[in-house]
Amino acid sequence: MADPFSIIAGTANLLDVCWRVGAYLGKVKAAASKIEQDLTALSNEVDALIAVNKSIQALWDTNGDQSSGLQSSDARRIEGLWQDINTALHGCRGVMVRLAVLVEDVIGKDGLPVQGKRDGIRKVLRKESKGEAILEIRQQIASHQGTLQLTLSALNLCYIRSSQKSTGLTIGHLNDNVESWGFKLQHELAAIRSKMVADGDAMLKLSAISNATAVASQVSLNKHFQIPRAVSSIFTGRNELLQDLRSSIFDASSPVDRKHTQKRFVIYGLGGSGKTEFCCKFAQDNRQSFWGVFYINAGSSQSVKHTYSSIAQIGGRPPNERAGKDWLANLAHPWLLLIDNADDRNTPLEELFPEGERGVILVTTRNPLYRIHGTVGAGFYYFEKLGEAEANELLLRAACEPAPWSLAVRTSATKITKHLGFLALALIQAGKAIAKRMCTLGNYLELYDRSWQRIRRARRRSSGHGGRDDIVNMNVYSSYEIIFRGLEATDSTPTQDAVQLIKMFSFFSWEDLRVDVLTSSVEHPRLQLEYDKLEAAKSAIEATSKNRRWLQTFKEWAASLSRTSSFQHLAFLRWNYRDLEQDTNAPRQIYLLRDNEEERFDEDRLMDALDQLSQLSLINYRDATESYSMHPLVHTWVRERPQMSTCEQALWCQAAATTLSRSILLPPLDITESAESLRRHLLPHVNHVLDFQSKVQSRISENQKMRKSIWPVTVSTFGRMQALEAAKFSLVNVQNGYFAEAEILQVKVRDFVCARLGMEHAAARRITLFLAGTYSLQMRMNKAAGLQEEVLQACETHLGPDHLETLKVMDTLGASRCFQGRFKEARELHQKAIEGMIKSLGPDHEDTLLAVDNLGRVMWRYFKYAEARDLHAKAVDGMTKTLGPAHEKTLVAKECLAIAYLSIGGDVLGTAHDLMVEVLEERKTKLGEEQPWTLLAICNLARVKSGLEDHVEAERLMRAALPIAQRNLGENHFGTLAGTTHLAQVLVRQCRYGEAETMFTDVIQRQRYESAARDDGEHPDRILAMWYLLQCYQTHGKIADAIRVCDELVTAVSTIGGQGLGLLHPFAKMLQVRREELIALEVDTVGTSVTGPSVT
Repeated sequence: MADPFSIIAGTANLLDVCWRVGAYLGKVKAAASKIEQDLTALSNEVDALIAVNKSIQALWDTNGDQSSGLQSSDARRIEGLWQDINTALHGCRGVMVRLAVLVEDVIGKDGLPVQGKRDGIRKVLRKESKGEAILEIRQQIASHQGTLQLTLSALNLCYIRSSQKSTGLTIGHLNDNVESWGFKLQHELAAIRSKMVADGDAMLKLSAISNATAVASQVSLNKHFQIPRAVSSIFTGRNELLQDLRSSIFDASSPVDRKHTQKRFVIYGLGGSGKTEFCCKFAQDNRQSFWGVFYINAGSSQSVKHTYSSIAQIGGRPPNERAGKDWLANLAHPWLLLIDNADDRNTPLEELFPEGERGVILVTTRNPLYRIHGTVGAGFYYFEKLGEAEANELLLRAACEPAPWSLAVRTSATKITKHLGFLALALIQAGKAIAKRMCTLGNYLELYDRSWQRIRRARRRSSGHGGRDDIVNMNVYSSYEIIFRGLEATDSTPTQDAVQLIKMFSFFSWEDLRVDVLTSSVEHPRLQLEYDKLEAAKSAIEATSKNRRWLQTFKEWAASLSRTSSFQHLAFLRWNYRDLEQDTNAPRQIYLLRDNEEERFDEDRLMDALDQLSQLSLINYRDATESYSMHPLVHTWVRERPQMSTCEQALWCQAAATTLSRSILLPPLDITESAESLRRHLLPHVNHVLDFQSKVQSRISENQKMRKSIWPVTVSTFGRMQALEAAKFSLVNVQNGYFAEAEILQVKVRDFVCARLGMEHAAARRITLFLAGTYSLQMRMNKAAGLQEEVLQACETHLGPDHLETLKVMDTLGASRCFQGRFKEARELHQKAIEGMIKSLGPDHEDTLLAVDNLGRVMWRYFKYAEARDLHAKAVDGMTKTLGPAHEKTLVAKECLAIAYLSIGGDVLGTAHDLMVEVLEERKTKLGEEQPWTLLAICNLARVKSGLEDHVEAERLMRAALPIAQRNLGENHFGTLAGTTHLAQVLVRQCRYGEAETMFTDVIQRQRYESAARDDGEHPDRILAMWYLLQCYQTHGKIADAIRVCDELVTAVSTIGGQGLGLLHPFAKMLQVRREELIALEVDTVGTSVTGPSVT
């Protein structure tokens, strides 16, 4: 341990000198205003030195002499840090003494007060003559202050960790204090290193930096690390820019007006110039300075949504773009966000930033206009090409040329790098071609020139040339073409598999190319086939056991075979290249992924092909996500190279579509967690395939119009396999929340299936119900109920009224009718479904209990709360036994029971509260805090709390949940509108009538409910909000307004649910009574105003 007396004496002596110098400086500034500005900065640095010196004294007083009980390694580390402080204190005192002498020289013999104009001029001149010496001392003071602060932070972190160990906590359970000091230390290390590089100040103690680095390495602060691709082991050059960027981002002395601004930096330039690689390198080098490192693929609006959705899931938020941005904007820990390939002109860059001042953002783009968004340092870098020495080194390292390099080797490298414009990506691919012995340093340019000429001729023919970017891209394309032709010329299974694989990958999205997608495209069809066979056998046995007519049995057996045959059809559709030209309509699957009885799928063969591509840098592996990616330029070139005709593009696009489709399981096999995770990941790949399928079809149509011959041309048609693909791709869109896109696909599938099979076929009914469910998710209940009614009629006609499928559809339609406000029809449907299910399945079956719960909702709408309570209680008891207490269907039933208790009131409110707390906690754990079902539970718990007179807590819960609902669901979603209605009701109970009236008035706008109510009726949620508004007006004493709303309600209720059934509802009688009360109140009010005393 450092000598205690030395530490105490050192801090005391330094403080004495600092205070003396500070006093001098203050008086000098007061006496000579002309030099005040120059000395202000020096005075601030002295003040900072005083502050850190006091902190050192305080830390020593608290912990300095308590090394006993520490582990030996911790004790040695702490002793080393105190030694560093001791050395720095003594050195710093010497600097301050020199500064004191300089200040006294500036003051002069006449003392501090300025004795006239001439004496003031002499002081200024003396100050200017000492300017260089003062500037040098300022730099030394800043260096000492930084070293002392760095060592102080390291000591604080050491003592906190040691204290944590004594309480039994581990590094894996770091508390906030440790994290805070850890990030502080990392930032100070980054700043002090950048200053050492920038000015080479010898006063910065390497020992202090080394010891502080050792302390920082003991704490792993980075929890999330996602970058577009792993940093290449041959990363070369731009080290000065990396240091400069680090200094800009971690510089604590940035202007005041920028300290509360989000730190952004833009790297723009040519494609293939190394922008993304540079950002990934920065992220890797500074990983421990950020709690989280994330990235956004800004290549398209769809990829932006997908990658932000992934970030949202990391934060436990719903997988959508708005939730991802909101999570980052409110994240207290330091984070870095890489926005990569921000070239989409349809998406303004500023819309991609999370709100607020938090975080660090790096942007890569080809758009020079985006440089205005930089907020730190220079704000931007322009990347065009590497320096000659850096380019030569990169090429030779990529080519695996052993160092040291001879003059002949360096000369050949220089010729190549100049020819390729010193472009990083082109150089890497040239080096890989040389390393794989496809060519040599000597003859590379000869092959390159031939590739260039072929490409230029082809692009001239297609009119696809022009512009600086195009010329630069051709450097990359020509380099790639050499590699690709070398692969094609190699007659081995791994290389031929690699060629097929990368052609197919070019129709996927360029990133997150996961191996499990490829293996699932083989394994999942096997699972589906086995399941379909079992279902077919069960159907046959069921038909025989019931002794049905032989014709009906034969039809069902044939139908089951047709369901199974779709996957049998997939099983034999393996192809080779000759097959491509013979049948352009058949679905494609590459050699590598074939799987049949003669030759089983070989995963080792797949990995060999991936390894071939990885060795050539055509794909890059990312450890963090266990996936591969392609550079966007390479991704484009594989797909658009001159040798790839439109017909061949169509075939490889279909191969990609088939692989994706085969990896997706159909219900009910799709409910596993792994299957759901895979579908979330597939969205960008599905979107890319669908987008390119559309482009290919357009090109084919254009080519047909341009043909002069009359020979027939085969055009891809929408057949059974295309329908199956579209249905599966719609599953992916639904799970990711893209309901409109899913609807488009499902409509195509439904039209195709219904036209060929009719509604009597189970497949047609299933896709119709699937589409109805998608309409429901969009709150388009009219369309959803219309389709469900169509399916119900088909079931009753072809299966009979007592068939289980008929009863299930009946119950589903009843739930939709209830949502539409058609309560009479809903009650009849549920009652009939329950009666039939009890006969077929028994009273305790899951489907029966679900129908019972649905009927309870209808009875609640009829204000028959006791009946609703009994039905919900029965459902809860049965589901708890059948499904378990935490199953989502059980939780829904518990929630309904709690609302029934709330409506009954009194002693059961406590039970309602306990039920809602249980439901909310389960949903938070299973679904996340922002999932719609969780938000509903928060709202209903708040309603119960308000019923228990805890209005303040009820308001707090609702105000926290509503912004999330507006962000994730939309302002016009029925859940958001209902939440706003209940919040306004809580405000009424707090006598905050004005706020409540504003909310109610906004909520009851008729157009918000048009998607669910019939043309001749009103939606019940709107009617409920109007009823609450009426009560608010009445309580507030606005009787005339209350009567006006009451009259509107009478008209609305008379048409509720359509068909004029509203007049039969108990609410109609309640309204009539309330209107009479209001009229009486109005008469009393008018009478009082006439006969009462006048007010002056």
